[in-house]
Amino acid sequence: MTRRRACVLRMHEAQTRVNWGGRSTSLALAEILERHAGRTVVSTIGAPHILGQLGDTDVRTDGHSVFEVVEELAVEIAAPRPATTKLAEVQAAISAADELVVNGEGDFILTERLTLVRTMAMMRAATLLGKPVYLVNSILSYAPGRTDADALALDEVGRTLACCDAVVYRDPASLALHQELYPDVSASWLPDALFAWSAHVQDTPAGRSGYTPETEGLPLPVHRLLADGRPYVVLSGTSRFGIDTEVLRETIAALQERLATAGVDVVFAGSDKPDRRLADALEGLHIHRVDPQIPLSAATRLLWSASAMVSGRYHPSILASLGGTPFLLMESNSHKTRSLLDVVDNCWRREEQPFFSGGVAQAADLADAVTEVRSHRGARSVVRRSAVANGVVVSEGIAAVLSG
Repeated sequence: MTRRRACVLRMHEAQTRVNWGGRSTSLALAEILERHAGRTVVSTIGAPHILGQLGDTDVRTDGHSVFEVVEELAVEIAAPRPATTKLAEVQAAISAADELVVNGEGDFILTERLTLVRTMAMMRAATLLGKPVYLVNSILSYAPGRTDADALALDEVGRTLACCDAVVYRDPASLALHQELYPDVSASWLPDALFAWSAHVQDTPAGRSGYTPETEGLPLPVHRLLADGRPYVVLSGTSRFGIDTEVLRETIAALQERLATAGVDVVFAGSDKPDRRLADALEGLHIHRVDPQIPLSAATRLLWSASAMVSGRYHPSILASLGGTPFLLMESNSHKTRSLLDVVDNCWRREEQPFFSGGVAQAADLADAVTEVRSHRGARSVVRRSAVANGVVVSEGIAAVLSG
């Protein structure tokens, strides 16, 4: 049987993107395509062509919506002679494959986003070039704090979805919004592609040496923490903007003091560039800080060996669950963290928490929550089984969608 050639749009790598989520979920999707869906990934389109300007069209103009240029940009990408090197590179990547598989990830948030404009233009360009388009592993969400979107944004997203050969969201909340906004466009949902990596977890790494190839990149005090087998909790950032760092520092400092009395260390692991600002606010506290620019192998080792994780980050919470680490979710820039509770059993509190904004009172509550989950003897097995089940469902499900 001849394997179909796939171009993966929104495929991220460490050289161009530090975000743990983008790097991990796009790799997991590529593995599903290769191992389960009978595809060979022959080309990819990543951060340089999604975050960076492609030509003269995809720029912000005062008084105009960025969504006005989607179709024009699509035509420029598919043109016989693209006007810029980047436009030509995108066309070449699409043309090299039999189909375009789009890792929708967190891009389909209905607000003024040039990244979304570029993604949609590439999808439409693929159609103009005669290639099937599959949107998978995607969110669909309103902008933070909104329950509606501008008419042009809704129309342009709807036109793009209608050109797809399949639309598969990564959570039931996204599918519900799709069915409300675009009832005439068929769609479904599957767990996030990242759950497929549960197949790579043979056992939890607890008890292994803290100085191994898989821990390279972690700060030396964290190597020591792993080598000694001391219990620790991982805190991480959020995709929300406008975090009050003074209140964050007060809350986390109080949490660290309470956990220290129980012999539990605290690690703040940034998983994207904005988290560095939050980590800087914790300087001088007795908290280990990990930069997002570390290998994913070290990130997973850190998360899988933790007693628990408290975070406003979606994909890092999934990464933690693969190793059976219970996670408590905090607010993000969309419904994504709330929706994760509908997909995987975190074996902990089921309510989304405010993002480290409650000072001493919230710190006391979080410390009690950590004590609660650490005393749950079967928690790790519950979380791990749920993640493994999701991995099977998404691997088989994406293969079925692409074969249909």
